[in-house]
Order: sequence, then structure tokens, then C-alpha cells
Amino acid sequence: MKHLSSSSSSTYVIHHEKLDLKIGLFDIRDVFIHEEIIPELLEKLIRNIESVGYLKHPIILDEKSHVVLDGMHRVAALKKLGCLRIPACMVNYESPFIIVGCWYRVLKEANATSLVLQAIDKLGFSSENVHSIDVDTLGVPPVFAALQGLNVSFLIRSNFRNLREAYNHVKLIEETLKSNSVKVEHETENDAFLKLKEGIVEAVLLTPKLSKKDIVETALSGQVFAYKATRHVIPARPLRINVPLTLLKDEKKTLEQANEELVQNLKKKRLKLMPAGSIIEGRRYEEDVYIFE
Repeated sequence: MKHLSSSSSSTYVIHHEKLDLKIGLFDIRDVFIHEEIIPELLEKLIRNIESVGYLKHPIILDEKSHVVLDGMHRVAALKKLGCLRIPACMVNYESPFIIVGCWYRVLKEANATSLVLQAIDKLGFSSENVHSIDVDTLGVPPVFAALQGLNVSFLIRSNFRNLREAYNHVKLIEETLKSNSVKVEHETENDAFLKLKEGIVEAVLLTPKLSKKDIVETALSGQVFAYKATRHVIPARPLRINVPLTLLKDEKKTLEQANEELVQNLKKKRLKLMPAGSIIEGRRYEEDVYIFE
């Protein structure tokens, strides 16, 4: 696969075959997150960034709305560290090549299905045993989620006005399980069912799929969805741009000057393309990855 890159004084552009990746710095006050921040994850990330002195990977940002598609905790961490600007990779969110997926919740305990049903009952939600689950019904009131065990399927119901409230219900189930020392993990839709089929997990909690419109409107309204509500599949992303905190905090430089410095630094690096499915630093990427070396 061939790729080309170009640059102006304000952005470094990677021309992927499916979309352009525009890397630059943005005023940190002008980006909008759409998922809640988890304090423990935030503190760990802050310590990591402080220890190395730079932000390794850019956030992914919708170029039109400035809604953050990936990197909520990086935004929060840089704000806590007193940064004025944040490195971002802008993409055209309207592109059909950018897909919104879900994170399904999975449990490995032998009696996982019973544990989830107990949590549902404790919270005052209702469940209905069904022959099979139609994922298109998830998020349509009153069905906010579903539970798939090895040989059983349930729809989970409660009143909710919008998908943000639906995900708040999912969050309550997770918190109830965790309070009872039940470990809840997150998997892609395909991986969750593959692991269920192979007996690696005992139950899958299916969550509703959000639309791009849902995500943008919620973020711009100043509200957020629960953690792990969305999973954005983007054809490609850049990694290891390694932007120093000093550049992100420098009050003497204008945003334009800071961007010029970033672009010049990136132009000096070699760009290496890793194909989709590559494992980098212990994570498997579903998309092509451009690494700055």
C-alpha cells in the first residue's frame, strides 16, 4: 500500500488511500470529549506523561465539530498538566470508512449469567428470556441491553429517554458486578462472541450502537456517555509523534508558531506503515498504523 505525506506550516498531512490524516496542535479549550473520564486511568496517564515528558500519540478529532473520537483521557491529562494545546489527528468523521462500533462487556465467572441477572434484579431492571437477540432492538426503549450466555439469551429493559441514559444503566450493572468482586472486561463485538463460543468467557453483555450524530450532539452539549460506550474503527492512525510538554505549555509561542515547530519536527522523522492487525506495544490495531521513527 502506498502513502504520501505533505505539509503546510500548520498541519502535517498523511494521504491514506481511504482518508487524509491531518496532524496539528489545537487549543485544548476547543476540543470536546464524548465519554466520561475514569479518575484511576487519568492519574496513571498523568504519571506516565510526566515521567517521559511528552505526549506519545495524538488524539483523533473530527475536523468539523472538534469532537474527540479517541483520546478522552489524554485531553483530561494535558489539561491537568497545564497544557495550552493538544496534538490531534483530524479526520473527516462523515467518511463512510470511519465506523462506530461497540464494546461488549464480558465475564469469565462460571455462573456469570446468574450474576448479571442478579445485578439486573437488584437494580430494578427487568429481563426477558428470548430465543435470540436482534441487536437492532438494543437502544430502542425499553430495551437498553441484552445478555448472551452459553445457551440462553435475555433482553434487559428499563425506562430511558435517550442512549446516554441507556448507557448509564449499563454502567450501573457494571458497577454492581464490580462491587461484588466480579471482573468485567471489554471486547469488540466479534471478539466477545468468539470468546463465548470458545468457552473463554461465560457471558456477554451486549450494548446499543451509537450513531455519529448521537456522539457529536452529546459532546457539543457538554454531556458525556459512560466509559467504553463507543469504539471508533478508523482506516488509519498515526502513532509516536512524541510532542514535548514544553511545546504544549509554552505561553510565549502562538498556536501558529507551535504548529510550525511540530510540523518541522515531524518532517525530520521517517514514516513507517504497519498494516491492520499489527500488534504494537501489546495492543492489536484493527487499522493501518503510521509510526514516526
